Amino acid sequence: MKHSSSDKLWQGRSSGDVADITVEIGQSIDLDIQLYREDIQGSRAHARMLEKIGILKREELDQILEGLTQVEGEIAAGQMTLRWELEDIHTHVENRLLELIGDPARKLHTARSRNDQVAVDTHLFVKKKAAALRFEILDLCRDLLAQAEKNIDITIPAYTHLQVAQPARLAHPLMAHFWSFFRDAERLQFALQQADRLPLGSGACLGVNYDTDREFLREELKFAAIYENSMDAVASRDHILNLLYAISVFGLHASRIAEEIILWCSVEFSFLKLPDSVTTGSSIMPQKKNPDLAELIRGKTGRLNGNLVNMMTAVKGLPLAYNRDLQEDRQPLLDSTYQAQLIVRSLRAMVQGMEFQDRNMQQSLEKGYATATDLADALVWEKQVPFREAHHAVGKLVAICEQNGHSLTSIPTSERSQAHPAFSDDAFYRRAVDPATSADRKRSQGGTAKSRIQEQFALARRKLEEAG
Repeated sequence: MKHSSSDKLWQGRSSGDVADITVEIGQSIDLDIQLYREDIQGSRAHARMLEKIGILKREELDQILEGLTQVEGEIAAGQMTLRWELEDIHTHVENRLLELIGDPARKLHTARSRNDQVAVDTHLFVKKKAAALRFEILDLCRDLLAQAEKNIDITIPAYTHLQVAQPARLAHPLMAHFWSFFRDAERLQFALQQADRLPLGSGACLGVNYDTDREFLREELKFAAIYENSMDAVASRDHILNLLYAISVFGLHASRIAEEIILWCSVEFSFLKLPDSVTTGSSIMPQKKNPDLAELIRGKTGRLNGNLVNMMTAVKGLPLAYNRDLQEDRQPLLDSTYQAQLIVRSLRAMVQGMEFQDRNMQQSLEKGYATATDLADALVWEKQVPFREAHHAVGKLVAICEQNGHSLTSIPTSERSQAHPAFSDDAFYRRAVDPATSADRKRSQGGTAKSRIQEQFALARRKLEEAG
């Protein structure tokens, strides 16, 4: 079955009679209708430039601008019928403009191609989404900082190999996530800066046969620079790749904190309670309170990574300049930006509602013998015991504790002295195995000592203020 239409922008050399599958596989309007604001923004600037160089008369410009405003309103209201045979957002806008104002609409495509038109649309979209997502992530950083400041005096086990390692102030892992997300905001700023180049005016790939004013377009569309090479401008998807990479790394960081939230909410950990508003129940088990938001975030991370690989694969090995393969840029771009916004909003809701169970954290510190290293170091510092001997003595003490059901803080003096005579010194021993004291011994720069965490707070506040 074949389809014929006189609305195709490319009809002329071709009859326009195409098979249904050619229409179906070639259409992108299902996705790029979401770029209508950017497309109309670019068309307004282009129309003003055409009037400036004498292609359009003033009254024609006024008609085009008024018509574009009406088209924008119709799309925003969901009143535009999407037609696969019109292929993309550019053709839909131009076709509707022609219906509204007649012949002046036919002049709008002078000195441009759909190749540079879609490039400017996606550049504008990347700039907008990178800026919006960056500010949302900075707000997430503020939420983490607030929780860290509120809970600085709670001590929690730090883990290596998912086994209890040493005591840390709860603020320390919260600030670890803070700095990860802050770097994500920096990556998004980089993506925005890299997208801040104007491709419009490059034509199909080699420029256009008109004395256009690209500097005027740059100022109208608020770009910082103009692409130096027209082929690069229409062929490059670096701006999308940069954004997808930044979002993918953000997804990795989001998945890591989501995994900790899932673990900490489990009965086995019981470090954390989330409000009912960000959890769900079970259709069969009435006792359940599931951290669904965290699980969904963890799952969506694979989707973000897949979108990045999708785009990288699409551009791999493409010859210059434009190829229809590049139409595949819309799906990963639109999906990843939407999913990232869902993720950051979900994280903020959970972080703001976190309620920590410090008693259970203390019990895990006890069960995991978290201050064993501190005790060995205390033997070295205060009792001048060689480290290897100190290590063996503490290891023996832990074995006695396990055999008799004690923790390092509850074992009687008579039993702990069996491991080493120095352990009979109560003042020395109690000081060495206290979890909060242990945390504050980690006073190297960036450590978990209270004074060092307070330095992080001050630096974080300054960084947030500078970031805007």
